[in-house]
Amino acid sequence: MRLATGILPLAVLCGALTAADIPRTASALSINRLNGPPLELSTYRGKVVALTFIYTTCTHCQALTVTLNSLAAEYAPRGVQFVECAFNADAETTMQQFLDRYHPPFPVGWATDAIVRSFLQVSYIDTRPLYVPHMVFIDRAGMIRDDYRGEGDFFLKPEANIRAELEKLLAPKKPASAPPSHP
Repeated sequence: MRLATGILPLAVLCGALTAADIPRTASALSINRLNGPPLELSTYRGKVVALTFIYTTCTHCQALTVTLNSLAAEYAPRGVQFVECAFNADAETTMQQFLDRYHPPFPVGWATDAIVRSFLQVSYIDTRPLYVPHMVFIDRAGMIRDDYRGEGDFFLKPEANIRAELEKLLAPKKPASAPPSHP
């Protein structure tokens, strides 16, 4: 019994060091761009944001970009902003080739691994790799409502799962019900 009680607090502590709370406020994020000023994520407050962290050289990320291109055409008029942020070590030098090949109709830039890990609240104690693509969905108030790591099942059916997340965030809020009146 003593062994089990000793392991449980350790497991809880490890979980706390590796899992970010949902929902949580999206922290400041500045994304470097080619031929332009850095993009501040806060610019999109008031919109639903589908933020994807990628490697420009990752085939899974490239395929997801193609999917996001078509989704952006459909969802941008409804108030959704798609953004991609690369964080591979050579992102700045591979960015132009990535943009030329995939022609995303939304902002794409790069940040350092440390900045991305900080934004995602991934602890440096967590030695697991940060798999890509990695998506977060931010509501109009700037709250991260969902966070999907690259190794998860979310990316097995990305188009359907992204649509479901966006529809959930775009759905009208239900009015609070009034308390029952008493005679």
